[in-house]
Amino acid sequence: MFYLSRRINFIFRNILTFFLLLIIFRISFFLFFNSTSESYAFLTLIKAIFIGIKFDLRLAVMISLPHFILSVIPYVNLTNSYLVKQLSKIYNYIAIIFLLLFYSVDFGHYSYLGRRVDISVIGFLENPSISSQMIWESYPVILILFILSLVFVAFKYLFELTYKILIRNQQVISIRKRILLVCINSLIILFSLWGTIKQYPLRWSDAFFTNNSFISALGLNPLLYYNDTRRFAKDDFDILRTKKYYPQLSNYFSISRPDSINLNYSRSFSSSTNKNSQPNIIIIFLESVGANRLSAIGNPLNATPNLDKIINDGILFSRFYVPFIGTARSVFTMVTGIPDVARVKTSSRNPRINKQYSIINDFQNYEKHYIMGGSAGWANIRGFLQLNIDDLTITELDDLESPRLDVWGVSDHDLFKESHQIFKNIDSDKPFFAIIQTATNHRPYSIPNDVKGFEIQNLSKDELSRAGFNSLDQYNAMRLLDHAVGEYFSYAKSSSYFENTVFFLFGDHGTSDPWAEHMPLSDYELLLRSYHVPFIIYGNRLKQKGIIRNEVSMLPDLMPTAAGFAGISYHNQTLGQDLMSLKKDQDSYALIVGKDRGFPTIGIMGNQFYLTMYHDGTNIKLYDLKSEGSLKNIKDNHPNMTIKYSELVKGFYETSKYMLYHNSELFKP
Repeated sequence: MFYLSRRINFIFRNILTFFLLLIIFRISFFLFFNSTSESYAFLTLIKAIFIGIKFDLRLAVMISLPHFILSVIPYVNLTNSYLVKQLSKIYNYIAIIFLLLFYSVDFGHYSYLGRRVDISVIGFLENPSISSQMIWESYPVILILFILSLVFVAFKYLFELTYKILIRNQQVISIRKRILLVCINSLIILFSLWGTIKQYPLRWSDAFFTNNSFISALGLNPLLYYNDTRRFAKDDFDILRTKKYYPQLSNYFSISRPDSINLNYSRSFSSSTNKNSQPNIIIIFLESVGANRLSAIGNPLNATPNLDKIINDGILFSRFYVPFIGTARSVFTMVTGIPDVARVKTSSRNPRINKQYSIINDFQNYEKHYIMGGSAGWANIRGFLQLNIDDLTITELDDLESPRLDVWGVSDHDLFKESHQIFKNIDSDKPFFAIIQTATNHRPYSIPNDVKGFEIQNLSKDELSRAGFNSLDQYNAMRLLDHAVGEYFSYAKSSSYFENTVFFLFGDHGTSDPWAEHMPLSDYELLLRSYHVPFIIYGNRLKQKGIIRNEVSMLPDLMPTAAGFAGISYHNQTLGQDLMSLKKDQDSYALIVGKDRGFPTIGIMGNQFYLTMYHDGTNIKLYDLKSEGSLKNIKDNHPNMTIKYSELVKGFYETSKYMLYHNSELFKP
């Protein structure tokens, strides 16, 4: 229908011409580099090309956006102004030249380094003479320029044809048709920019659905990918600082072959107690559940009766902390064992560090599942998981049969029901590893109408506040999540997979609640309530039950602990450790990253002391967590402890930053 309008016709022809140029680039990339790629399945090739075409369409629309502006200016626009038309032509020709040169650099970059252009290419400009000489000696520059010139002439001719549309006789279009034209074409443009019919737009991470680097590269648009990496231009780590603290960290993690030059954090483990037992592993991700919610830790409102029953038959780590507040950060930390200390956005959003080694891949011969009630497109989580976990099946909102409850997807009750059905259908002879990520214990705190055995309770604001709840909705949402967990275990226990399964439940973070009177004052005054979360291990295979462990632990410890229970041989090169292997009275610590009145802070939690400082090393404060009443800064009274903890927090923080950029492959000392 857009052919009725000269300007709309011109804009769409303009988009299609740029789109054609980008498609030619994509086909050329495939023809040039396909022979050097690893083997791949035909369907993955088709998927990568389809994703790439959607990126190309987005870029073609974005390049053409100035023509929208030039076409709607009253009286002086593309149809009646020679000057505007000439400006439009010059813009198009510059855009063609820019695309030709940029893609030439991209092809050369991929040929040289095996990856598409990103912000790191700027580093080659630091030595322009050397880089220019290398290009001249490595590539047929004259031939390339000749080919580019031919392509430019060809597309210049195609664009000249599109401008002839503007000199056609104007057609009279009714107001109704004009409105309809604008609406339809606006929807087409918006869809082209969004790139998908899903909740979240098409993102660079969607191209990383496979471990095959060529297929992932084929799915990218290099110009859009370069733009996505601009915000991450600077490597956020300091190699000299990391090396300074290496002796301390290598000693803490008992590195058998320390190497302060190559920074070896590698250690291999093989279980002696659970060897070859291969139980199923199910990790349940409890959204927004802080430790202060549990009756087992003293909450008087009985919001978690089902979790408390599980604790009575399991193991609770009562001093378990997440390093940073945020669900996406907790997903990254859980999978990699590296605290997500990225200062720009989150690590899963950074294309430069999206490739990470994970202990999950050591669960060989396990069927692997990641199940969530919402969309995995949020925070680039889908791409991050697909790239880093081999043979992973992701089940998300569009794959579920249950109705959507709210913005976060299906209800947790329905999520558990569908997860249970997935587990029942797995071959009983094959172990499985699964992560269930709950989501609805979160604003708007939606409560479905069809939950059997659950009734909303009414309590006074004062009662709620003294127990650490912000509102009645928050309290009932916590009860609803607990009810969903209890309902799940009620039918899981009757299944064949239950007997051979070890469950790990943890809170991804707490919330900024009122002071819960049953918790230490430090929990509130030091803002620890958002980091302090429950970690529960449960299952019939446990030899010890009803145990509460009080040593300090943190989220990076989860995966090594799960691997220990599975009895597998695994390789660890990040900051986690198997909590069940800790010796009595062994020192353990947790890194905590946050803010103090807007200033970024880093902290280290020990068995008795907690030290915090600004991330630049200033404003150091040390607290004795066992002191009574309001906490005081005691750093001047304990200079040795202050020095020890200061070195520890800097060591953990600097090492975490370094590991984000150096964990893409298995370290070989």
